[in-house]
Amino acid sequence: MLATTFLRSTGRSTPWGRIRLEDLTPALSYAGLTWLLHALALAGSNTWGLRDYAQWWPVPLAIGCLAIFLRRLNVPVFSAIIAVSGIALLLLGSTGGFFLIFEAVFTLVLLAGPRLSRIAEHGALVLTGLLVVVMYFVTGSAAISVTIGLVVGMTLLMPAEWAGNVRKARDLAASEAQTAAAVAEAAAERAKAQAAEHDMALAAERTMMAREVHDVLSARLAAIALHSGAALNAPQDEALNARAMAEIRVQSVKGIEELNTMIRMLHRGAPLAPVGTLADVPSLIETFTGTGLRVRYRNELADAGSGLAATLQAALYRAVNESLINFSKHAPHGELELDLAASDGSVRFTAANPLAHDTGNEPAAQHSTGTGTGLRSMHARSSELGGFFRAEAIGGRFTLNMLLPLGER
Repeated sequence: MLATTFLRSTGRSTPWGRIRLEDLTPALSYAGLTWLLHALALAGSNTWGLRDYAQWWPVPLAIGCLAIFLRRLNVPVFSAIIAVSGIALLLLGSTGGFFLIFEAVFTLVLLAGPRLSRIAEHGALVLTGLLVVVMYFVTGSAAISVTIGLVVGMTLLMPAEWAGNVRKARDLAASEAQTAAAVAEAAAERAKAQAAEHDMALAAERTMMAREVHDVLSARLAAIALHSGAALNAPQDEALNARAMAEIRVQSVKGIEELNTMIRMLHRGAPLAPVGTLADVPSLIETFTGTGLRVRYRNELADAGSGLAATLQAALYRAVNESLINFSKHAPHGELELDLAASDGSVRFTAANPLAHDTGNEPAAQHSTGTGTGLRSMHARSSELGGFFRAEAIGGRFTLNMLLPLGER
């Protein structure tokens, strides 16, 4: 009772770690059953010549039951102690020894390592068969041999098979638990991967939307800024003011229409259609040259590039657009050269203009370095089409080169 109270006060396991309270149940059960058999004079009387020591049967019983309780500390050692205690009980004429031998085999098969467990399980079968054969040759009696076989089978073979089945069920449950954990972990990893993929898709979509909005609005706003600046610089020129206001209205209306179209397509979840063709480039350039900018445009493509794929034409149109915007902001007093030509199965676009020089009289805005969004947009478009893009300032000139594969027409 004191041991039970101590164990309950400290939880399922003792401070020794592997000792389990559940092992106390069979230990006390075997002790109680053996004591009851002796109290009812059913424990047997054959002491194998050890009659003078028969009264000492509680000693091996106590040792064996204590070993059952401590068996998880060292399964092979305590299994051997349990078996020896059981044999000692049998030699002292107590049938309670069968309980301890039964538990020794059960413990060894159930709790020992995989290799020792298999040896014990197979050994119990072999030992049972050998004892039956030996007893038959010793006694010559089939009845005695069968009786011994039943007793040994109940004592050795049955606990071995029982413990083996329990161990297999336990290992199967552990394997299924590991499988379930692996499946759950794989599902969690898939969920993380899907979430990451979704986040990447959202980031790509946001980037695309920002690029499209920038390309659509920057061109219109740049044209509005140029024409309004021209009107402000010549307030007495009514004809110029009228043209400027008309162009400002045109650019404003077109910008609103393009923005509304983009918003409607985004609401529907439809992909944005390519905007702009090479046929629109001359009118785009005229929008900027109408304010006094000097632009030279040369298109050496067959049929002026009208047979190119829509996505390719849109990318080139956007490149021309961004080049005009950057030129108008950073070097409006120079000349912008725009060239389109075929080059080994690709289309080469080149934009070049002199770098602006600070004279001290020009507004600071003309020398703004900008955010680089337009250049990044052109680089992204060329990468999406499998092309090449480079922008650099060399020898007092800013040069932009884009090489895009022709692809499908």
